[in-house]
Amino acid sequence: MARLVTPLLLLSAALAVAETPSAGPGYRIEPLGRVDASRFPEITLQFRVVDEQGQAVRQLPYEQFVVYEDGREVYRFLPQNVKSEPLAVVLAMDTSGSMVRLTQRAAHDKLNSAKVAAVRFFDKLEAAAPCGLVLFHHAPYRSEPLTHDRRRLRDLVDGAQASGGTAYLDATSLAIRMLATTAEPGQKVVVLMTDGRDVNSKRGLAEVISEAKRNQVRVYTIGLGEPGHQDLVRTVLVLDRSGSMAGKKIEALRKAATRFVDLMPSDSADSTIVAFDSDVGRARPFTNHRGELHQQIARLEPAEQTALYDAAYEGLETLNAGRSIEKGPTRRALVVLSDGEDTNSRRTDDDVIARARADGVKIYMLGLGQKGELNEPVMQRIARETGGEYFAIVNPDELTSVFEELSIRLHDDGIDEASLRTLAQETGGQYFHVRDAEQLSLNFERVAQDLETVYSVTFQSLRSRHDGTSRGIEIRLGDLATARTGYTTHGLITPSAHPVVYLGLLAILLALLALPAALRRLSRPQPLA
Repeated sequence: MARLVTPLLLLSAALAVAETPSAGPGYRIEPLGRVDASRFPEITLQFRVVDEQGQAVRQLPYEQFVVYEDGREVYRFLPQNVKSEPLAVVLAMDTSGSMVRLTQRAAHDKLNSAKVAAVRFFDKLEAAAPCGLVLFHHAPYRSEPLTHDRRRLRDLVDGAQASGGTAYLDATSLAIRMLATTAEPGQKVVVLMTDGRDVNSKRGLAEVISEAKRNQVRVYTIGLGEPGHQDLVRTVLVLDRSGSMAGKKIEALRKAATRFVDLMPSDSADSTIVAFDSDVGRARPFTNHRGELHQQIARLEPAEQTALYDAAYEGLETLNAGRSIEKGPTRRALVVLSDGEDTNSRRTDDDVIARARADGVKIYMLGLGQKGELNEPVMQRIARETGGEYFAIVNPDELTSVFEELSIRLHDDGIDEASLRTLAQETGGQYFHVRDAEQLSLNFERVAQDLETVYSVTFQSLRSRHDGTSRGIEIRLGDLATARTGYTTHGLITPSAHPVVYLGLLAILLALLALPAALRRLSRPQPLA
């Protein structure tokens, strides 16, 4: 029986407990990430010292750091005598389409400023520190493994081109794996710079944080631009399938609309399709399932004439009907593509404009074709008077880039500060918010400075038994600053460390011990009456 129960009493992982930093005047000690007890009884912790403004302190007073475990001294050192731990860094740099739209004054400020800042960041790091690079848009598309060749990294950064959506979680995950598989023992750091919310990653925030902790990688995040509202975005794609769309046009439309859907964030956007020719198709329920929307798009087949205004009006009614299922703030938009003039509608352009303005819906009109094939003045008027925009597209091959631009514009309304801050704090890094692209270089320099002021301490625990108990750690810098953190060893589950789990397993054990006696009683022959 003991052989069956003993495995249930083992814990398999070391867990960090809450950190509670405190400080004397002017200084604050910040523990970074969780305490590493994976090689228990050898314990490793990392921390830094910051001033009242949160800036890393490079020149500390001549005071000793003293580390205590459960009130007993385990380590002391002078910071002036400490040799820097080896550092390896991977920069994950956003090159999504939104990086080329900052202001009307300077359309390329963000991307150009990011390039300058990235190059200066590499130059600020010690020459001995190997660096890597991940460039990403809607997916990581270029990675350079750890290298000391800074010129190679500068050339890759200089050649980056902006396009697509944003997948910074997938890019961060790739950077973590690069460090985990190629970096020498020491500090492993990812620096992530992005100007938008993640709309395209396959990996989730919790998964990436877990991956970073498992591989002892700190993540520093830089959010460029204004924080977004993170509202639900609901769109209706009103797509022309009239006979004139046959051939290359319909093929280009299928590809472009699919691209629009692929750039939608799966957790905060949905859409549906209204297809039209002489008749207007009925929209299916709104969905964020990309596969289902792909199927609707793939079924587009050209036939008959063009009921443009009726289709646009149906799209507005579909959006209005969807209000009943909205659970919070929602931004609604209509995207309408046609390659010809309206030839078959009961509704008028005035009806469409009036309904859109009453419902507060912006209409984005896309005209595909040569001048004279479209009623451009009317399409421009619909877009202008509803707060949308008109796009003139002559070449069907340009459709994909237009739909991509629209998807980014509609779904990426600013940085997701909560996620960026959580990613940094949970992994022992730091979050930097940069509103103006011209300040990027300054903040990259702050990151580089911060990386040079991290202290790593490894000591032997004075209690070397795997008893499953929590151990408190205190870090003191003379009388100037104090911080507390801790860890839990893997080992037996004890009543003090895990009372609920302990009592539950104890109850199971008692039940198993009582089971044989109960079975014997049930199996006794009953006396005859």
